[in-house]
Amino acid sequence: MTDLQKRYEELKKQNFPDGERVKFIADLGASDEIEYHYQLICKDRDEGANLNLSGSFYKHDKEGLEFLFTVLDNEKDENLKVFTAYLMAETLSKLRHRDFYLEFCSRLIPVMTSLIETKDALLRQKIIITFGWIGSLNEIDILIKQMSEDKDSLCRAWSASSLMQMSFHGIDKEVIQEKTKPCFALAIAAETDLHACGIMIEAAGILFGKKWISSSAVEDMDAEKIEKARKSAVRFLNK
Repeated sequence: MTDLQKRYEELKKQNFPDGERVKFIADLGASDEIEYHYQLICKDRDEGANLNLSGSFYKHDKEGLEFLFTVLDNEKDENLKVFTAYLMAETLSKLRHRDFYLEFCSRLIPVMTSLIETKDALLRQKIIITFGWIGSLNEIDILIKQMSEDKDSLCRAWSASSLMQMSFHGIDKEVIQEKTKPCFALAIAAETDLHACGIMIEAAGILFGKKWISSSAVEDMDAEKIEKARKSAVRFLNK
């Protein structure tokens, strides 16, 4: 048993006290035990402990991503495939400054695109979120389609949110605005789920520099404020 494995078992007995857990996660990322780190992240997911073990995976740099590509290539289970692709996108979003960033994104995006048709709404939500982190101009159309047509209200909401996120992650904001303005207008006008509608309005507001609604009104699902914001947003987006 390695030192890290011993420490993990000790921390488990102590129910992962915060300070020690944070130090362990940092040391895990700084180590060369990439496979063990990935196994622990999977274990954490299965047990639902939410220890945030993936937070330091980016420290494995290119080697960590190459390891995950190998996992992805050999994985048949759809659930694990999406989980691994999500971990890769999360990791890549912290490595934008590295010279391999664009190459690795262009290798990962087709995998995520091939999984977007999954019937599992929770998996679709994860894929949609990853497009917001590392998507290119080509993925704008996918997100527009999901925002307009997805049967799951959270998939529609996260699609709007991911279009907004793209503008923070290297995609030209004006291009996103130009491509999405009429689509946001239609989606917000048609949205039947109050919470999803609030998220869409807030995302469009950030993207277009408008303050139609507060985060608290969205979280509280304040019907009156959401409906008022919907009218303002649709009016502006239809101009």
